[in-house]
Amino acid sequence: MLLDQLRDFEWLNEPKEVNFHDGGMSILALNHTDFWQNKARNVHKDDGHFFFARKTGNFILTLHWKFLPIQNFQQCGLMLRFDEQNWMKASLMFDNPDNPKLGSCVCNGGFTDWALMPVSKNLSELWLRVKRQNGDYLLFASFDGISFGQIRLFNFLNEDVEIKAGAYLCAPNSDDFEPVLCKLDFD
Repeated sequence: MLLDQLRDFEWLNEPKEVNFHDGGMSILALNHTDFWQNKARNVHKDDGHFFFARKTGNFILTLHWKFLPIQNFQQCGLMLRFDEQNWMKASLMFDNPDNPKLGSCVCNGGFTDWALMPVSKNLSELWLRVKRQNGDYLLFASFDGISFGQIRLFNFLNEDVEIKAGAYLCAPNSDDFEPVLCKLDFD
């Protein structure tokens, strides 16, 4: 990842450490960080790490993460965000390495849903893609970087012209977590 490609990006909740190398950008997520909202249960977590660019209009965002086996709900994935109560995140999400799941959450007005899909136990990398097209959002995933399958279509109730789009990571119930962001491209 070239530094000049990233000049228009910003951090929400800057991580403990960021290192650039030939393979990409290693990011150290602080423990007990997460993005989760649930007004009904009075849960408000908004301290995960989010690396983003501001976008308007239609776009396609593709990113690629590499990681060691994930545990205790550690997450590295893709995020779209308007504000604390209106966002989407997608990543591997599981509490047991023997039972990994690809998860996506959409938070509308402070109420978050959670959709899960079983995946292979031996994953060490993940590609995610989202397409914004006239207010619709199509989410895709790939385990080889070549074949992408659609996993979700969603909308935001509180759509705005500008959206923050990029990569996120967090470690809600565990020690610090250090995945590598290998690719982050907009089309």
